[in-house]
Amino acid sequence: MSVHDSSTISKSNLLLVVIFVGLMLFSAISSLPGVLGLPQGPSNFQVEAVSSIPKFALTEWTVPTASSGDYGIGVDTNGKTWFTENKTNKIASFDPTSNNFTEWNITTPNSQPHNVFVKLVTTGNTSVTQIFFTEFASSKIARFDTSTNNLTEWTLAAGSNPAGIYVDENNDVWFAESGRDIIARLTPGTSHLTEWTLPGATSTAGSPLLKPWGIYVQVVTNPLYSNRFVWFTEPLGNKIGRLEVTSNRLTLWDLISLGFGPYLPGDLTIGVYQTLPVAIITNGNNKISILGNDTGGGSLYQEATLQTLNSGPMGLTYDSSRNAAWFAENNIGNIANYNTTNVLAGQLFTPTYCTILPLAGSPSCATPATTSASNITNTVNHLQGVSHLVSPVATSTVNIHQGPLGGVTEYSLPAAAPRPTYVAVDPKGNVWFTENNATLNRIGRFSIPYVFQLTASPSLQTINPGQTATFSLNISLTSGYSHPLLLSLLNTPTGVTAVFNPQLENPPFSSTLTFTTTNSTPTGTFLMTVQAVSANETQTASITLKIQTVLPPAFDFSINVAAPTTETVPQGTSASFTLIVGLVSGTTQSVNLTASGLPNGVSYSFTSPRGSPTFSSTLNIVTNVNTPGGTYPITITGSTSTGLTHTAAQTPVLTITELPRDFNLSTSVTQVMLVQSSKTDVTLTLTAIGYFNGNVTLSGTLSPSSGPTVAFIPSTVPLQTMGGTAQATIEITAPKNTVGTYQLTVTGTSTSPSRTHQVTISLNVSPCLIATATYGSELAPQVQFLRDFRDKQIMNTFAGSSFMTAFNAWYYSFSPTVAQYESQHPAARTVAKVALYPLMGLLRLSEWTFVAFGSASEIGALTAGLLAGFLIGLTYLALPLLGILWPVRRRITRAARGRTITVTACVFALLLLGFVVSEILMLPVLMIISSAGLVLAALISGTLLPTLLVTELRRTR
Repeated sequence: MSVHDSSTISKSNLLLVVIFVGLMLFSAISSLPGVLGLPQGPSNFQVEAVSSIPKFALTEWTVPTASSGDYGIGVDTNGKTWFTENKTNKIASFDPTSNNFTEWNITTPNSQPHNVFVKLVTTGNTSVTQIFFTEFASSKIARFDTSTNNLTEWTLAAGSNPAGIYVDENNDVWFAESGRDIIARLTPGTSHLTEWTLPGATSTAGSPLLKPWGIYVQVVTNPLYSNRFVWFTEPLGNKIGRLEVTSNRLTLWDLISLGFGPYLPGDLTIGVYQTLPVAIITNGNNKISILGNDTGGGSLYQEATLQTLNSGPMGLTYDSSRNAAWFAENNIGNIANYNTTNVLAGQLFTPTYCTILPLAGSPSCATPATTSASNITNTVNHLQGVSHLVSPVATSTVNIHQGPLGGVTEYSLPAAAPRPTYVAVDPKGNVWFTENNATLNRIGRFSIPYVFQLTASPSLQTINPGQTATFSLNISLTSGYSHPLLLSLLNTPTGVTAVFNPQLENPPFSSTLTFTTTNSTPTGTFLMTVQAVSANETQTASITLKIQTVLPPAFDFSINVAAPTTETVPQGTSASFTLIVGLVSGTTQSVNLTASGLPNGVSYSFTSPRGSPTFSSTLNIVTNVNTPGGTYPITITGSTSTGLTHTAAQTPVLTITELPRDFNLSTSVTQVMLVQSSKTDVTLTLTAIGYFNGNVTLSGTLSPSSGPTVAFIPSTVPLQTMGGTAQATIEITAPKNTVGTYQLTVTGTSTSPSRTHQVTISLNVSPCLIATATYGSELAPQVQFLRDFRDKQIMNTFAGSSFMTAFNAWYYSFSPTVAQYESQHPAARTVAKVALYPLMGLLRLSEWTFVAFGSASEIGALTAGLLAGFLIGLTYLALPLLGILWPVRRRITRAARGRTITVTACVFALLLLGFVVSEILMLPVLMIISSAGLVLAALISGTLLPTLLVTELRRTR
C-alpha cells in the first residue's frame, strides 16, 4: 500500500470523527435548556391564554376547625385537596366529590405546619399517596401515609425552621432550612440527611441572614450531561440560587445588582415562556418575575409589577394547561395568574458561580459554605382522622378584577380580607387556595367554566282535551362542576297543568315534563319555552303542544306491579316482582321493559323483557354478600320504538338487610404484672364474626401515656370470614425506673368496623423477695442496702445489668415460693436471718470493692461479681463439699485435682475473653452469658479450690 493511500484513509477517518462530533454537538445544542438546568419546552404545546376565560365559578368551604390558619396546599391525582392548618397544628384533606373534610392532629404540639408537597409513591405494583410537609416551629420534616394514616417525623437541628419543600422522582425530600441558611435533602428510606450551607450563612440558628424559602428540583438528562438542579430563593439575601448536586456548583443571581432596591424573592416554580423553560419567582416588593436560560454567560430576566401596592404575592404554582403561573395576593385578597405566553421585554442578567466543595479550576464559595451528611432518627405515630361533611359557603362567579396588565390577571375574592396564602392546580385545571384569615377560615376553588345544555324530545305533542302529554328533557354537563339547576316553563296555556319530575337537580340528569288537560281546555297550537337556570347560567328549549278536538285512537299501555310491592331480603339472596303490562288503547305495539334505582352489586332480569300488551313479566333481582344494605325504590319503565314511555303505576321497594360482619378482640390475660426491667408477651386473638373479611391494623394507647412500651407482632393481621381466627403477640416492656398501674387500650381497625380491648398493666419495684420476707419489710435497712447496691450501682453498668438479666430469671423462679413459706413460718425467718448474715457481709465487701474502682465502673462490677461469687462459694458451699469428699479424699489423685483446676482456669479464661469482646462491641447476649458464667465460675472456684487444698494436705499426712 502506498503512502498516498494511507493518507487518504486517515483523512476519511478524520472526516468520520468530525461528523460524529458535529452530531453530538447538535444533540447537545438542541437540548441546551436541559443542559443549562431548565426543562425542555414541549414541541406540541397548546397555549390557552388565561385571559380567554373571562370568569370562573368560585366555591368556598369553611374548614371545620375554627381559626385553623390554613397555609400550604396541594392536590393528589384523584382530585383530593391536602392542606396544613398552621395555627391548630393539623394536616387536613378535602374531597370535593363528597364535601368531606378529614383532619389529623400532628403529633408534635405547636409545630406550625407550613408548606405541602403531595406525592404518588410507587413501590412494586402498589401506589400510595404520601403527603410531605414542613413543621416550621418544631424544625421537623413530616410524611403522612394516606394508606396507613401513619405520620413519620424527622427532627432537624434546633432553629432550622424548614419552609419550602419539594419531592423529586427518586422520592428524595428537598427543603429550605430558613433558620440556618441551608439547602437540605432527606432520603426517607434510610433517614440520610445531606445539608449544603450557603455562602454568607448565619452562625446563629434561628437568626438567618439569607432565609432560603422557595425550592424546586429539576432532573436534567441528555446524551452529554446529567445532573439534578435545586432552585431556591434567598429573601433576605435578595438572590435566586441554583445548586448543581452532581458537582456542588452554585449559581447565584443577585437581584440587588438590577438597581431597583430589595426584592425579597419568596416562592419559586419552573414554567415555560414561549416554549423556553424559565424560573418564575414572586417578589416581596410587589413584583413577579421570570429568569430565563443562559445566553452567552448571562441570563434573560423579565418582570411585571403588580397593579396594587403591597399586594403580598406568595404561594406560586405553575399551570401547564394554560401556560401560566397562579399565585395569591395575600394582603389584598386576590388570586392572580402570570401568563408567560407574552410578557415584558427582558434584560441580560449576569450571575456569579462558585463550588461549595472546591473543584479544580472552579472558584470556591465564600465561608462558611460547606456540605455535610448524617443519619437522623425518625418517629412514627398512627393518627386517627376526624371527618366532617361541610356544605359550600357559597357558589358565585368571579370576573376579572384587573388585567391582563403586563401578563398579570387578577381575580378578587368577594369576602373582606380573606388572606389567600398558597395555591394549587388539580388534574382538571381547577385552582385551589387556602384563606388564612382566622375569621373566614376557608379553602376555595376556581372551577373551570360551568356550561350545561338543555334539549327537549319530542318537540311536538298532539292530544285531545282531557288527555296528558309528556316531553323528555335532558340536561347534560358540558364542562365545570355541577350546581343545582331549576327547570321552569314560560307561557303555560290556560287550562293546562305542567309538572316537572324532577324540577330541581344537579346536572347531568333527565326530567319528564307532563301536561294535564281537562275536557274544557281550549284547543289550539301552543308554543312554549322550557327554561333551565343554574349558577347564573340560563338555557332554553322550545316545545309545542297541540290540543285538537278529534284524534284517532292512539296506542297506549299501562304497567302495574301485581305482587308483591315490597320485598325484604338479606345480602346474597334474590327477590322478584310480578308485572302486568296492559293495553289501554290503540293498536298494540312492542314494549321494552327496564329497571333502575338498584344499587351496585345487583343484577336483574325480566322473564319477558319485551312483548305486546297485554302480557306479564317477572322482575328477578339477585344480590351478593357485598351489595350495600338499604331501601331502594325501583323504577320500572316501559318504552316503545315511537318514543312512548311509561313507568309502573306502583313503585316496588326492595329492602336489603346487611349480613353481620364484625370481629372480636380477646387476650390470654386481662391483667399483667411486671417488675422493673422485665418484659412479657400477651397473646391477642382476633375472631371474625359473620362475613367480615379483611386486614385488621393493631395499635395500642396507654393511660397514663408515659411508662411501659407496647409493640404488636405483627401490626396488621389478615382475618378470614365466617369465624376465622388469627393471633398476634403484644410485647410489653417495663422500664427499670417506673412503677404504677396502666390501662392499655388495644384497638383493631379495619375499613369497618373498629374494636377495642382493655388490658391492665401493673409495674412493681423489682424486690428481693427472700430478704423482704426475712426482715419483714421492704424498708428494712438490709433490704434497702441490697436494693440500692443492685439498682443504683450494679444496674447502671452494662456488665451488671446484663448479669442481673440472667440472675433475675433464675432467682425469681423460686424466690416467691420461699418468701411465701417464710411469711407463714416464723421459725423459718429466724433460720433465714442467720443464713443471710454472712451474705450481707460478703455483699458489703463487694460494694466497697465496686466503689473503690471509681469511674471504671465496668471493671468494678466485674471485680465485685467475682469477689462475691468466690466468697459465697467459700462461705456456703466449701464446707458441705468438704464433708462429701472427706471420706474419699485418698482416692482423689493429684492428677484429678490438676485437671479440675486446669479446666476451671480454661473456662474462666474463655469467659473472661467473652466479657472483653462483649464490652468492646456492646453485645448484650454475649455479655449476659459471659458475666453470669464468670460469677458462676468464681462461685465454683470458691467451693472447689479450698476443698481440694484441704483434702490434699490431709492426704499427705
